[in-house]
Amino acid sequence: MNRYNDNTGLWGFGILVLGALIFLVVGLFKLSTARVETITIEDKERVCDSSKSCRYLIWDRDGDVYENTDAWLSLKFDSSTLYGELKEGRTYRVKVNGWRVPATSSYPNILSIEGEVAK
Repeated sequence: MNRYNDNTGLWGFGILVLGALIFLVVGLFKLSTARVETITIEDKERVCDSSKSCRYLIWDRDGDVYENTDAWLSLKFDSSTLYGELKEGRTYRVKVNGWRVPATSSYPNILSIEGEVAK
């Protein structure tokens, strides 16, 4: 009897393909929600959870909340720099993606600053 005549390799391949499909669907969803919004910065802060994982949260004057985190699917790796460029009281056109989902504590992610709006 051949001990290599089982479906273990097939199951592994199936799981790999399923993971790749999920990654692709999530990526396409995130990219499809990209838009430019005009926001006036009310407040901002760095928030860390118990696992010492941190993200930047930004509030605008309309009461909306945005996050500023690195985003592999959008090729964004400069969250700290972008956070430092945002100044309270100033108005910006920002490119964001994603939506507010309270159940998962997720917010639209600021991908880039398109420009500052003059008053």
